[in-house]
Formats: sequence, structure tokens, C-alpha cells
Amino acid sequence: MKKILSVLLLSLFTLLPMQVQGQFVSYNQIENGKYEAVIYYSSTTGQKSTYELVVTVTNDVVTAIHFGNGGSVHSGFNNEGYTYSGGQLSFSRDYHGNITGASTTVKVTYPNGTTQYFQIEL
Repeated sequence: MKKILSVLLLSLFTLLPMQVQGQFVSYNQIENGKYEAVIYYSSTTGQKSTYELVVTVTNDVVTAIHFGNGGSVHSGFNNEGYTYSGGQLSFSRDYHGNITGASTTVKVTYPNGTTQYFQIEL
């Protein structure tokens, strides 16, 4: 029993983020930050548009879409009552394994039933 517990604890510690010589080792595919993106927008109202906007990426997830007018939609708490879901990035790579692009879809649903879809390409 002690051996099984030891193996389980060892396995758990190997899955946790590590600190090597004072530096945090990240398992993210790309760095956290703001990125320019092409966004294909569609709504349940039938509107469709394409935009070039800035998105915030945190731990390989698009957590915010910033509009040019200072507004945004984002994960987490908001005053408008919308629900933000999706955003996990999928990566495309070249022959050598280098990341050549990333894409995801974000769904924003408002209390009135309107749903917006943002297909995002970095």
C-alpha cells in the first residue's frame, strides 16, 4: 500500500509546473500576451463579418477579444450577463514541429438568447 501511495504522489509531483534555477517552466505552446488575430464573426441574427482585432491569450486559451472602440468580451465575471465559452487554441505546425498558426472558436451567449460566434486565427 505504501508503495502504491508513493508512486501516486511521485506521479502527481511530475505533473505540476516546475521551477528550475529560479525560473518558472511553462508548458504553454505560446507565450501569454496580446496577439493580433483575424476574427470571423457570426451571430444568430444572421450578421457575418471579418475583423482584425487584438486578443488576449492566457495558458493557450483566448480569454478576451478586444474591439477597436475600447470594448471587449472576456472570460470571467462581466456586468453584461453574457456567458463566454471556448477559446482553447489548436495549433498548426510545419514539418519541423514549429508552430505556424493557431485557431479557436469563442461562443458568447447573452441573456436575451442572442449568440455570437468568433472564429479566431492567430
